[in-house]
Amino acid sequence: MIVGVDLGKTGCRAVRTDSGRTAEGPGAPGLADPGGVDRAEDPVRFVLDALALDGPADVAIGAAGAEAAPGEAGELARRVAAAYPGSSVAVTSDAVTAHAGALGGSPGTVLAVGTGSVALALGADGRRRQVDGWGPWLGDDGSGAWIGREALRAVLAAREGRGPATALSAAAVARFGDLDLLPRRIHESGSVASTTGSFTPDVVALAESGDDAAALILDRAVAHWVAQVRAGADAVGDPRVAVVGGLAAVPALHDRFVSLLPGDLTLVDEPGSPLDGAVLVARSRDLPHESSVQRATPAVAAPASGNDVDALATEQVRADLHDLDTRSPDEVVGVLLDAEATVPAALAAARPALAEAVRLAGEALDRGGRLLYVGAGTPGRLAALDAAECPPTFGTSPERVVAVLAGGREADRTAVEGAEDDATAGEKDLLALDPGPADLVVGITASGRTPYVLSALEAARRAGARSVAIVNNPGSVVAAAADVAVELLTGPEVLSGSTRLKSGTAQKISLNVISTGAMVAHGKTYGAWMVDVVASNEKLRRRARRILREATGTDDATALRLLEEAGWRTKPALVALLGGVDVPAAQAALADHDDRVRPALDALRGGAS
Repeated sequence: MIVGVDLGKTGCRAVRTDSGRTAEGPGAPGLADPGGVDRAEDPVRFVLDALALDGPADVAIGAAGAEAAPGEAGELARRVAAAYPGSSVAVTSDAVTAHAGALGGSPGTVLAVGTGSVALALGADGRRRQVDGWGPWLGDDGSGAWIGREALRAVLAAREGRGPATALSAAAVARFGDLDLLPRRIHESGSVASTTGSFTPDVVALAESGDDAAALILDRAVAHWVAQVRAGADAVGDPRVAVVGGLAAVPALHDRFVSLLPGDLTLVDEPGSPLDGAVLVARSRDLPHESSVQRATPAVAAPASGNDVDALATEQVRADLHDLDTRSPDEVVGVLLDAEATVPAALAAARPALAEAVRLAGEALDRGGRLLYVGAGTPGRLAALDAAECPPTFGTSPERVVAVLAGGREADRTAVEGAEDDATAGEKDLLALDPGPADLVVGITASGRTPYVLSALEAARRAGARSVAIVNNPGSVVAAAADVAVELLTGPEVLSGSTRLKSGTAQKISLNVISTGAMVAHGKTYGAWMVDVVASNEKLRRRARRILREATGTDDATALRLLEEAGWRTKPALVALLGGVDVPAAQAALADHDDRVRPALDALRGGAS
């Protein structure tokens, strides 16, 4: 069951896709406002109850203010998920759902104008720009709140002789009563935006009837619209624009916008709605908008066997690929490449967790500890590859980064059936390495429920080691067992359940990030150069000479001489050249400063390097 919710400041709408049933209710001021979560929860639950949810659902809510208040967005997601057991709930900005709906998840700029206004631009290369959306006090230029506010200012100016007479004055009295009490009425309403925005229909009607002041306000509003989409399109380099929201359907405003839109921008004539966008966000975790989505999912129970994985996102079948086996090689390649292109969005959404994993890995190496990978099948083989590449790349001992595979070393090359289900072996294999507080254990499993990996992480916790989980499904037991959960929500594969595809790509990149980031933090690099590389063959000796030439500006003959004196160790040769000392002095400086180039150079130079 898929449910989309559009929570605005003046109203809340929802749709249930299996039945087509819709519901409407009151809105909420915005998640960033005081008490925003409390005031948002009631209207969301009102419309969900009106839809008569009769089982778990995938729900997505586009809420005003979520962009500025991600913590509150996450809290709203958790509350709604708790109120509807078994349901997965996503909360994001109403600008995100407007963008996803208007352009079907494609790049471009979408301006959402209702009570508030905000333009969201996304580029094909992942660039993102939000324009305005600052709320009624600081921005929302051209919105309903802005139009109503400017009209009321014109009314007050005319009343005091500071501006021309306007029919807006009589309309303001009819709507708000005694204008002497207007500030108090707005304050007591609890929502400046909704109260001033309620005057917008009067402004539009009077502009259409020929009132100059009202017409000028609409002209200025639309000029803001044009400036907003112009800024968004320029920022991401895509000419497609769409305008959605209550004001976009007002002919007096829409016609003005079309007439003022620059010729190099392309207007999407019939954009989808924010509700369509909410449904897309609920259904897919591989949209370019994912980094702006806060999700709350029910925890997945640990498996007693391998037979209960059918509900996992990575096991789902893409309905659009029912005829994949009939497509040409070129078409199949296109499908596969398009799927892989969604991986960066999943990684971007996991960026904070990846950064924390890098921090923990760097600290483990600094303490003299190890980076211990645990995996089964494809994740285990990817972990083994990453571990094997660390010694030649960073000059580390093979014992510093170690991969533990279900099924043992034979699993490097051949699938060992049933090994991933052996929880006892997971604990035993990890404990054979005697993990402790200095180590970091990283468990990798697409499903997030592999018994071998789960038991290893639980053993790591009992041994006092910190832990990281890399998973491709939300709310898993493996993620819950780790100190840091890196959830790479890559969604259904082109081949259902074949997690060596998108899931494997995301896992490999994450392992690259963690090991490389940890080595950078541990002093294994200088700038972007691998200065601890072991020059064990001709190619690497040439690389070491090039590193010295590029990093120091020296000539090749000098680089060769210093490397030979240093026994082809790049780091002491580099410090000798940059510090103006011989190789033994450089080695001593490195030894005194944890083998780090910059601190050693600082000491040799007596200042900053």
